[in-house]
Amino acid sequence: MDLVATERPQEEKRPRKVRRGPLTRKQILDASLRLFSEKGFARTSVRDIARGAGITDAAIYYHFTSKRHLFEALFEERGITSALSELEQATVTAPLLDTLTAIAVAALGIMQRNKDFMKVLLSEAISEDPVATEDYRIVTERWRAAEASILRDYIGRDELPAIDVDGAARELVVLTVGSFMDELMSGGDHDGGEPSEDLVDRVRSGIARFVKGLQTAAE
Repeated sequence: MDLVATERPQEEKRPRKVRRGPLTRKQILDASLRLFSEKGFARTSVRDIARGAGITDAAIYYHFTSKRHLFEALFEERGITSALSELEQATVTAPLLDTLTAIAVAALGIMQRNKDFMKVLLSEAISEDPVATEDYRIVTERWRAAEASILRDYIGRDELPAIDVDGAARELVVLTVGSFMDELMSGGDHDGGEPSEDLVDRVRSGIARFVKGLQTAAE
């Protein structure tokens, strides 16, 4: 009995285990996005996120090396990183208008399904938070470069005259993101998982005018 009595206090003093599973990672990301939305990136601490997720600070650092790493992980968790990778590796065979329209509509869908994250990203970038601004630049630059590569493919197949592909690709990104932002900021957005028909129609029309301008540029 003495042996049992001496061992019991030792068991009670064992440190609490840090939860490390995928559910904990999801808790952290959900809590961080909620707090970034409420307080902003700069004013949200790792401790705030830990409390919001109902876990210890140590659990945060098991999954993420820093608050910036956590912010960047939201791009991956929301499917934005994988979508960019697919676009960068895409092989296009459809007519130019169909291809550019499909890319724009797919991008609108991703942004709409991640509207909560897009609100945080765009508002923080507009307020010139250095982390959000840099991450926004990286994402849009990857998107622009992928669009430029696709335009070069069409030029190489003589389906598009020689143009400033980098400038054209930048305009495509601005057209898509700008249209989404306009609807978001004007209060015309909705809570559905897909973009509104009005937004899609406006972007389709914009892409059609853009392509017509490209195809007549050399005439």
